[in-house]
Amino acid sequence: MINKTSFSENSLINITINNIIAVLFPLFEEQKDEIAELTAIGKALGSGKDISVLLEMILAIARKFTKADGGTLYLVDTENQKLNFHVIHNDTFEKNNQEIPIHLPAVSLYNKDHTPNLSNVSSYVFHSGEIVNIDNVYKSKKYQIDGIKKFDKAYNYQTKSMNVIPMRNHENDIIGILQLINSKNPSSNQTIPFSKEYQEKAAALANIASVILTQQMLIVDMKKLFEDFIKALAVSIDEKSKHTGGHIQRVTELCLMIAQKINEDATIFKETTLSSDQIDELRIAALMHDTGKITTPDHLIGKSTKLETIYDRIEMISLRWDLFKTNLKLKAAEKKLSLFDHEKKQKEIRHIQNTCDKEIALLEKEFLLLSSINSDKNGLNQTLCDQLESINKKSCIVDGKSIPYLTKDELKNLSISHGTLTSQERDIMNNHASVSKKILNKLSWPKKMSNIPVIAGAHHEKLDGSGYPLHLKKEELNLQSRILTIADIFEALSALDRPYKNPMKLSQTETVLKQMGDNDLIDKDIIKIFFNSNIHIEYAKKHLDPSQFDL
Repeated sequence: MINKTSFSENSLINITINNIIAVLFPLFEEQKDEIAELTAIGKALGSGKDISVLLEMILAIARKFTKADGGTLYLVDTENQKLNFHVIHNDTFEKNNQEIPIHLPAVSLYNKDHTPNLSNVSSYVFHSGEIVNIDNVYKSKKYQIDGIKKFDKAYNYQTKSMNVIPMRNHENDIIGILQLINSKNPSSNQTIPFSKEYQEKAAALANIASVILTQQMLIVDMKKLFEDFIKALAVSIDEKSKHTGGHIQRVTELCLMIAQKINEDATIFKETTLSSDQIDELRIAALMHDTGKITTPDHLIGKSTKLETIYDRIEMISLRWDLFKTNLKLKAAEKKLSLFDHEKKQKEIRHIQNTCDKEIALLEKEFLLLSSINSDKNGLNQTLCDQLESINKKSCIVDGKSIPYLTKDELKNLSISHGTLTSQERDIMNNHASVSKKILNKLSWPKKMSNIPVIAGAHHEKLDGSGYPLHLKKEELNLQSRILTIADIFEALSALDRPYKNPMKLSQTETVLKQMGDNDLIDKDIIKIFFNSNIHIEYAKKHLDPSQFDL
């Protein structure tokens, strides 16, 4: 209600001015509302809202601007050559408490003979790029309205006027179709054609909405590209060795399982909650934690025996032993040949052959020992060390040259006490954590992902500072880093595909991890959550061998 105001002593002038204001005021209010709606769209442009929310907003404002009773919004599916229904609004349905259909069939953009589908209004708008304004769809002969008839009959509705507008992106490609139905006269609520003014407003709104939608779709596409790149890189690192394929994926899965249990916990971590952004940081850091291994030599990542480089050098020792055996046989043959004409020397000939056989048998026994030490993953005891040293002291004269049984590097590798890596090789392997952080620091991470290099680079750190590469202590390690460390250790202990060790049973992994927690090497609170919530059991059912189940 507008309060009448006195503008002049002349009553006629006052009446005239107040009447004009009374007519203009609703128009001003309407324009004010429209400006407010456009401002809301402008805010949405920079808000990063979900596409579905934006689509709802676009259709709602378009209907308000055009007094449309209903409307639908389609997005173009270029891969399947269809217009996919995404949003539907209808005031009549809501007033009658009638359920609005949430699933409408997609519109084919092409006929079965691959010609453009020009009989459907929305498809026609896609192909022509024109705005179509129909006063009465049932009187239109240009377009096929079977779909409209079916809809009206199924939902007891009467479609009459229709305004269909293409939505274009920055490259002028049509990305969606805005379809408005039954413009209403505000006074009589009768269905009327969409006026030129309404059509222009809807078209302008569609253009603005297209900018917003394109921006959001580009963001979604960039996120998907980023995710796919991260996953592709993770797969390439996993596949670098046939022995560790799937490690990164399994560690990531464990990290997310632990994070979920921490957020659900109401005891130890009752005052700690990882946000969705923090969990996303953890997930990507887990996928990227072994990025530095792209610089690690392949033969070290997959070193399954102590003598393995690009090939297993036990084969070289085997060839050397064959040479020694052949040399023994030749020398024995030469000695026997020199005594062949002497009948009384048969006993000596047999002695030569027996001696040769014994020496060859010893060589074969020594090779079996070396082969066993080469492939053993459980560690060398003192007896094996002494036997290895005894073999190393031996040499064989071949063609006047002394050939040592073992080279210095072979002895060094065979003397590895645990696993298959020398201390120098282990340093090279361990360097991958530092390289991972260095590589990831080169990327321009958004603010909510800025901790990824720190998390990924700290997965071999220990709470007491004894880890690597930076020897960080507990207070310097965030929760995500501590989660990743535990996930990485558990996966490594239980993995079936490690070349340098045998997989542990579940009871052994629990013992090792709890001992590490008690020794303040890893977070004992996370360890409690890990085992109390049976993460290890759930994971084992999916990834481990039944022989490892002993709990």
